[in-house]
Amino acid sequence: MATRNTFPSSFFSSPLTIEQLIYVLDLLKRCGFPQTRWHELGLRLGLHKNTLEAIGKNHPGDVSRCLTETLSKWLSRADNVDSKGGATFDSLSDALKSMNENAAADKLDQESKLISLIVLVLTVCVCVLNVTLVMLISE
Repeated sequence: MATRNTFPSSFFSSPLTIEQLIYVLDLLKRCGFPQTRWHELGLRLGLHKNTLEAIGKNHPGDVSRCLTETLSKWLSRADNVDSKGGATFDSLSDALKSMNENAAADKLDQESKLISLIVLVLTVCVCVLNVTLVMLISE
């Protein structure tokens, strides 16, 4: 049985880093993003055409590797990434929407809400446990 990667609690709420590359790749895969559109995604995320052409030249015919390298450049904030909102979940979702990859963007948004809800529930549980522990200690 396949296991799902769990995301760090900050994945959807703060800038992404190169250390989160595998999470972004897994997320795009689950959301049904077609790897063949890696070049356009890179442009919409703020990477230069020359950067993307170099990626394609270095990995001819390997769309999976091209997508990985594109996301790596994006997460490293190369070229004009910051002018497109930086390497964030929101900028990724916006790029997908601008490509009319609405189903993938909607799944990303749903996953974001689900992860945020899980983090909130876990935070509340920790608070309740802390209050219970304080009450037990003070008895």
